[in-house]
Formats: sequence, structure tokens, C-alpha cells
Amino acid sequence: MTKAVQQTVVRSISKKREQIATRREELDFPEMKIRLDEQGRIARIERVENDVSHQLIEEYMLLANEAVATRLMSQNLKAIYRVHEEPDERRLQEYREEVLSHHVPCGNLTKRTEVQKLLQKLGTLAIGAALKIGFLRSLMRARYAVEPLGHYGLAKAKYAHFTSPIRRYADLVVHRALFQKSHGPTHSLKETAEHISDTERNSADAERDSKDVKLYAFLKAQLQSPKPTPYPALVIDVRNFGFFVDVPGLAMSGLVHLSSIEDDFYVFDEARGQLTGRRNRRVIRLGDKLEVQVAKVDSFKKQVDFRLARDGRIEPPRPARGREPDQKRQWTRDSRPRRDFGRPKRRR
Repeated sequence: MTKAVQQTVVRSISKKREQIATRREELDFPEMKIRLDEQGRIARIERVENDVSHQLIEEYMLLANEAVATRLMSQNLKAIYRVHEEPDERRLQEYREEVLSHHVPCGNLTKRTEVQKLLQKLGTLAIGAALKIGFLRSLMRARYAVEPLGHYGLAKAKYAHFTSPIRRYADLVVHRALFQKSHGPTHSLKETAEHISDTERNSADAERDSKDVKLYAFLKAQLQSPKPTPYPALVIDVRNFGFFVDVPGLAMSGLVHLSSIEDDFYVFDEARGQLTGRRNRRVIRLGDKLEVQVAKVDSFKKQVDFRLARDGRIEPPRPARGREPDQKRQWTRDSRPRRDFGRPKRRR
């Protein structure tokens, strides 16, 4: 390889690294890994760090998947594609109203350019992380199909799973479509696509349930501790009975019920989407950062309630300029949003 070629490759990789870093900052949330001890109990929960080399490899795997899908479509070969359909317009409009109610400018989210602008803007705001979780809630779930419908989350019109045929059946089907002359009728592929979509969901649910069993036991033990562990948390929804927090250190969300806050009586302002203390005028709103401790664990309902840590400090988000608040859209009580919206860790 000549020096000129080497320099070209280095410049190309540097540019790609910058592109990856920019995209990952827009809709990336920390991935947590549970480590067990010899008795099968949780020893620690740690954040998974993917450095630039991991990200670069993943990016080229995505490019390979895109190139294969392009070839399949150009040769009109029957195959199975990885698809992620566009969000429902009604849900996007509801989310837009939610964003505007917090004084954040927001255009027509049916246009990808406007979505990109919004995510970049949210990345500069303290309230941004909470609003990004709301955006995830509006997205469809990725699946397999015989129709090349494109991948919304990855912003790719042509996309198929190709790079892992030894561990993922969809990739094996694509390899057969590329390298075998006959690959069966279309209706058979459609049944296969539906089947592996179902089994993928079942597998994800089983993985989550297995983690929940360990996590709930871990949290119940904390309830018996004289010094419960405090966790940094982010307010992601405010209701008349309390507020929901996202706890990155546990990779889960839960409710802080108003009955657990004893320093004052809090009044819910639906128009502003906030709680205000009647005497101390303390305000709790979307995007606030605080510390919480485990208050209640219900393994049957798969719900965890939290309470404010003893010091009770709340760090409010920086205000954003914009219009006056609109009516706040209410969210149903739900667990932490699933992340198979487009760019899941190592699953694509």
C-alpha cells in the first residue's frame, strides 16, 4: 500500500468516526451489564463502554448489510429484509405537542430533516434526554419481512441482515438467497419472516425476564439495608399522583409516588406538566435530575417504586426559549422503553 493510499484510508476512517460519534450522541443510551457472583447473585451493574474501534466495526457491518440488500433488490432475488417502518403520524404529532409544551422549537416530524434537527437540539438541553425517551416511545419495532420497506431508525432505504449467519437465521436465509439458485416460494419466505420476528420478540422478552429475576432480588435486598443505595435519576413524566424517573444505573424506570414525599403537599399543574410544593414552592418537572432509592418492588407486576434520597436535592433543567406551554400529553405507566427502534447494541 502506497503512502498516498494509506493517507486516503486514514482520512476516510477519521471522517467515518466523526459521523458515528455525531449519530450516536443523538439517540444513544447507556447499555448496562449485570455481573453475577459465584452464588448467582448480582455483584455489580456496570456500564458497557464501546470504544471507537467497536463502533467502526459495527458501522462497516451495517454498510455490508446495506450493500447486500441493494444487490438482492437489483437482481430481484427473493429474500428476507430487516425492516423498521416509519412511526405513526398521529403518535409523532402527539410527541411534537409534548416537545412544544416544553418551549422547544419543533418542526414537522414526518420529515427526517426535522427529526434530525430536533434530536441535535435536544442534545444541547438538560431536558433533552427525557424528551428523547418520549421519541423512542413513538417508534415502531423492527421486524423481518419479504418486502424491502427500508429501515427508519438507520435511515436506510435498503437493509437486510447478512453479517451473522452462524447465530441468526435471517442472515442464513439471505446467504442462501445470494448463493443458491433456488430458494423456495415467496409464501414460504413470508412465513419464515413472521416466525423469526416472533421468536426474536420471545427471545428478547425471555432475556429481559431473566435479568428482572436477578434485578428484583437485588433490589429487594436493598430494602432490608439500613443504608439503601442512592441512584442518579431523571424525571421522564409527571402525573397528578407522582412522577416517573429513569434510572440509568439500573437500566429501568419507576414511579416516585407523592405519598413518599413528606416535606410538603404537592399540587399538579397539568398545563405546565409540573408539581409544585404548596409551602416551599419546590417544583418537580420533566428533565429534573435527582437521586432516588428503592421504595417498593413488585415482582409479579414487574414494577419498582422509588423515593427521593434523603437529601432530596433536585437539579432543574435549563429553560428553553420558545412558545407558551400547551396541554401536556399523558403517558401510560410503562416500563423502560424497548430499544429495538433502529440501532440496538450489537443486534442491528
